[in-house]
Amino acid sequence: MFRKSKASQISEFFNLMLENNEVAAYYLGVSGFIVRTNRTAVMFDPAGFLKNDEVAALKTKLNLLLYTHNHFDHFKAGSAQTIFKETQASVLAEAKVAEKLAGKIPSDKLVKAESGKTYNFGDIIVRAIAGIHRGPIMLYQVKMDEATIFHGGDSGYVTLTDYPSNVAFVPVGRMSPTASPENAYKMVADVKPQVAVAMHGSAGQKKQFESKVKEGMPQTTVAIMEPHASQRFKLQQS
Repeated sequence: MFRKSKASQISEFFNLMLENNEVAAYYLGVSGFIVRTNRTAVMFDPAGFLKNDEVAALKTKLNLLLYTHNHFDHFKAGSAQTIFKETQASVLAEAKVAEKLAGKIPSDKLVKAESGKTYNFGDIIVRAIAGIHRGPIMLYQVKMDEATIFHGGDSGYVTLTDYPSNVAFVPVGRMSPTASPENAYKMVADVKPQVAVAMHGSAGQKKQFESKVKEGMPQTTVAIMEPHASQRFKLQQS
């Protein structure tokens, strides 16, 4: 289906003036997000959501590209190569994704994520966590500037009490065989974020998740975003 370019929206997103305690998110669709602070930007699972001129809007601004697994709605090799060519950002990827990109992205820029390991990309620190899915999946906790971000791909629930984060992007269902509002709520209960962003699910599943969090964790704000919209979150100082 034809979609009008959102390159100008992406450029505006990168031009947002953020304070030290702010995080901004731009939703690509499914579990694809660009997340940035005032100094750093990362992207999760862009699949094939970006047009060429939208990728061009990322030039010199993206620091790290992360892939949770190799399913088509999370990863496309051609798109990954285009993003890398334009941005020269480092790539951290689940093993099967890394295998598909080997020889297409320079080895000094491509890192295979292994569960339990910590990776440093300049000022960005990433911890990799094995999730539950049909096939291998890697979840990530990313420390960038003053913020700590969790991204759950479209995994089922795994214990995450060791990965507290300010902002959590959690999958609530459709079309994932392992994600659900209940599993997303359990992830949030472990991570205890100030903001929980619902992703990878139907509108109804996102509302179910929002209701569960409002009832059980009223101190956590739930964000439900539309594709190609951005939102900024002010974090409380700890």
